[in-house]
Amino acid sequence: MVDARPYARTPLAGIARSGRFGAAGAVPGLVVEECSELSLATVMARHGKETDLKQTIAASFGIDLPDGPRAAAKDGVSFAGIGPRQWLAIAESSASPDFVGALRAQLGGSASITDQSDGRVVLRLRGDRVRDVLAKGVPVDLHPPCFKTGDVASTLIAHIGVQIRQLDDQPTYELMAFRSLAGSLWSWLTKSAAEFGYQVIRP
Repeated sequence: MVDARPYARTPLAGIARSGRFGAAGAVPGLVVEECSELSLATVMARHGKETDLKQTIAASFGIDLPDGPRAAAKDGVSFAGIGPRQWLAIAESSASPDFVGALRAQLGGSASITDQSDGRVVLRLRGDRVRDVLAKGVPVDLHPPCFKTGDVASTLIAHIGVQIRQLDDQPTYELMAFRSLAGSLWSWLTKSAAEFGYQVIRP
């Protein structure tokens, strides 16, 4: 009997596979990890409620909501500024079993919350040549001090709308796009990384 129950598929299922690809070398120039265990939501402050929203987030998560294209994080939860009175909230799977539900319960009076957990492809990129790879398509200067840990940018890569965030000083970057564009983004990324060699880590 065929099991007809629905099951979750990551955005890159059937497109990407784990392993080492591109140019050979002792160390891959880029390491790419697909992140599938994140909870994501857009948070938009209601008119006249931005102060209330900031106070509630500070009390609930211990995070000062950033102004502008910056991210603030604590205990596996982060809020990244993506537009006027708008933030992208992200939680690691261990941070909250129902992160979006908790946001709605805590912030519903001061913000509109939209679940984005299944609507985005999220990649984490690191390695000695990560900036060289990204420089082929990202029209943002990613070198310090122009772009540093905690900085966020909404931009285009190969006509694909993306958000990019620097997670640490290694540097590690988080690259995010709409799920429907995952294949196109992956095609650009793998072609750009091939000359340096790259390692893929998937769930």
